[in-house]
Amino acid sequence: MGKKKGRGLTYFFARVGEGVIRTGEATSQLSKAVKKIQPKEKSDEITRRLRELKELEMLRREELREGLRLREEKRMRGKIEALRREELKRPLSERLSETLYVPFRRPAEKLMRLFKGIDEDLYRANIPLPPDRYVAVVTGASVMVGATSILIGMLLFPPILALAIGFGGSVFALLLGRSYPSRRVKARSIETNKEIPYVLRHMATHLSSGIGLPESMTSISKADYGVLSEEFGRVIRDMRSGMSMDEALAALSKRMDSEPLRRFVRQVQRTLRTGGDLADILNSLAEETSFEMRMKLRDYTQSLNMLTMMYMFASSVVPALLIIMTAVSSGMGGATLTTGTGAVLLLLMVPLLLVIFLITVKRFEPRV
Repeated sequence: MGKKKGRGLTYFFARVGEGVIRTGEATSQLSKAVKKIQPKEKSDEITRRLRELKELEMLRREELREGLRLREEKRMRGKIEALRREELKRPLSERLSETLYVPFRRPAEKLMRLFKGIDEDLYRANIPLPPDRYVAVVTGASVMVGATSILIGMLLFPPILALAIGFGGSVFALLLGRSYPSRRVKARSIETNKEIPYVLRHMATHLSSGIGLPESMTSISKADYGVLSEEFGRVIRDMRSGMSMDEALAALSKRMDSEPLRRFVRQVQRTLRTGGDLADILNSLAEETSFEMRMKLRDYTQSLNMLTMMYMFASSVVPALLIIMTAVSSGMGGATLTTGTGAVLLLLMVPLLLVIFLITVKRFEPRV
């Protein structure tokens, strides 16, 4: 009985020990499996996160490249716009000369004999073109005018007459281009004479307040005095390029065909050499120039009144004279001056009288 009881306890404890051992082995295997699974899951999570970071990095790089591309495009557009604005700021004559110089260079070289002295006229007229380029522009313009005249003439007249009209238009354009610089010089001189009293008073005011002569001329160049502002700007540029004030003013006097401006230059040069109160001298010159302008305007007004009376007399007498001549001619019978002819003469003579009147008024216009 005791032996059976001992065996039962042994068997029980053996079974319990086996269960504990099995449980430990299962726990050990489970922990090993868990250890194997957890690194795999962790590595998958790390891989996924790394992939997301890589994708974010790629997106960031794409955005940076896109931003750089957009900035580069914006910068290029800004450069193109700046170049376009600079191109538009250039004078039309300069751009046109570059276009016409190559095809018309050789004809322009042959026509240079007809343009003697054109370099001095271009300099005085402030046309920033070399003589050969200006002649090329004039030659190209005359060719285009001639071709246009021929095309229009072919539609209205016989071919021979159309060719003659085209040739005449080309020659007229060539002569007009040849005389343009000299006419521009005269127009600039007239404008100078009109503005110089105000310029002299402006300079006298600056000099009286203690401002120097170069600063005063700089102020004139930045003001709105038309041609005189341009010319004083050229004087300042000449002085900055190394010329003395005396030489720059002498060049100004040579460029402009204006007696009041020449008097101003002489007085400034004399004051620079000998000294004196230049402000009072400029005020005196301004008063003298203004007085001359008033006198010439008075004479112009008186001559204009006389011309107006002559035009009114002619415009009233000529129609009456034509009517009387037509009536007398029709009464005599077989005369050549009929009513229709008189009407045509009237329609031609009245505008002709008006044109003559306007031309005469323009010629009597004072230059100061």
